[in-house]
Amino acid sequence: MFRIILLLLTGVPAMAQTDVVLKHIREQYQTVNAHIGQYRKTEVNMEGISAEGAVLEGYYAGDTLKLLVHDVYGEMYRWRLEIYYEAEKPIFCYRRLYKYAVPIYESTFAADQVTVNEDRAYFKDGKMIRWIDDKNKTFQQRNDLFVKTEKDYLKTAVDLRKVIKTGRYDQRDWQ
Repeated sequence: MFRIILLLLTGVPAMAQTDVVLKHIREQYQTVNAHIGQYRKTEVNMEGISAEGAVLEGYYAGDTLKLLVHDVYGEMYRWRLEIYYEAEKPIFCYRRLYKYAVPIYESTFAADQVTVNEDRAYFKDGKMIRWIDDKNKTFQQRNDLFVKTEKDYLKTAVDLRKVIKTGRYDQRDWQ
């Protein structure tokens, strides 16, 4: 009984703190999107990722990176990753995969025949605090899958930031 009470007393404040952080991240997401037209935009074409094309866009308030948007186009899909930044660190990653029933250039293509898979990752101080996978399952416990996903997102954020900062993409550098 004592253990249950102890768990409740220590777990509730941590969950409340996470909720405050998530609320702040959502507010930042909304603020960035509300001001997107006011930001300075840079763009890098990332040839070689896909035959249909890939592009990386960076959105800046002054010299401060607020958002990276990476789009990869395919005959039967579009993949998009948005990385939101605060104080030079990623705070939110939103990944979507749009799968087409038929190639986009076909006359039978219809937007209502597109399926969308998405997942979200929330970060604080360089650590993932919540991940919602493409099946809409929420993870907060730092198990092997959680840590691997965290590392993948953070590596991608570093790699894409390097591309947008240098203004060039070389497929040989992308490992």
